[in-house]
Amino acid sequence: MANYTAAPEDDYDVFIEDDLSNNEIEPCTPYDPKILSAQLVPYLYTMVFIAGLLDNIVVVLILVKYKGLKQVENIYFLNLAVSNLCFLLILPFWAYTASREGVLGDPLCKILVALYSIGLYSEAFFTVLLTGQRYQEFFRVRRLFSACRVVAGSILTSALAWVTAILLTLPELAFYKPQMESQKYKCFFTKPHFLPVDETFWKHFLALKMNILGFLLPLFVFVFCYVRMRKTLKFRERNYDLFKLVFTIMAVFLLMWGPYNIALFLSAFNEHFSLHGCESSYNLNRGVQITQIIAVTHCCINPLLYVFLNKPFRKHLCQLCHLLNGTVPQPTEETAQGTSREEYRLST
Repeated sequence: MANYTAAPEDDYDVFIEDDLSNNEIEPCTPYDPKILSAQLVPYLYTMVFIAGLLDNIVVVLILVKYKGLKQVENIYFLNLAVSNLCFLLILPFWAYTASREGVLGDPLCKILVALYSIGLYSEAFFTVLLTGQRYQEFFRVRRLFSACRVVAGSILTSALAWVTAILLTLPELAFYKPQMESQKYKCFFTKPHFLPVDETFWKHFLALKMNILGFLLPLFVFVFCYVRMRKTLKFRERNYDLFKLVFTIMAVFLLMWGPYNIALFLSAFNEHFSLHGCESSYNLNRGVQITQIIAVTHCCINPLLYVFLNKPFRKHLCQLCHLLNGTVPQPTEETAQGTSREEYRLST
């Protein structure tokens, strides 16, 4: 299992025998993640934190002030922004530990692990809920309850998603704790003494848990819903922008987190794929670190998708900018008609 608070830093004592007759052994040089971490991670994570914090807060303001929380998709969008904010909170600490090569105490280690897991699982769950909600709207699934009960149901579903994400984080809290290395604390995977079976089994368990719930579940929902909807030859014109936005959010999530999950799976089960050699271990450790860095930057991508793919969001963003500047835009007749049509579509 890859380290949640830093790139994998396991040392592998692997040797390659070049000439058996001469018994010459060439030492294997392990991959050193500190080089890339010190050069790239502090600056990249700092920029992602600042950009992600600003644009996700803007999303929350627009949803609360302008769009309102009377539609199911807006409730899920709000929770998705909150999950991104949870994930963003760990980036300044990761940037600091990368520059200082790890200075994490016991409470901070577990807090960062918890925020990482909760942010990842909650984001996966809310993308699944958004996709499922758009699937129901597309096929006009008959609602048995009123609009108020549907909204109340979405709030209850959101609460269950958060509770599930928190419960899924409990194993990580039990396994990860700080250890002293080179006179500095670092957050490492360690099996508690009270648990049966060996440490390898639990590493496999945590890797499978993340792969199944954080990647395969959203992938299955995305493929199932998209294939069923494409069989109708074309999307219905009604709310096409919203359909495109939701499925783009899911596709980007899968594209950015997919490589990391694959690299993590291969690293955890390397002995089953004959990838425990020197060169294979080096490439796997490097791949896990690089794909994790790419995946982490995803927490600031969703607000950009809202801007590019959703016209009502762009309109509300302009209104928010005018409000912050102290000016009030004068709506035209076309804008007013467009707003009324959009409100009607959302209400229905």
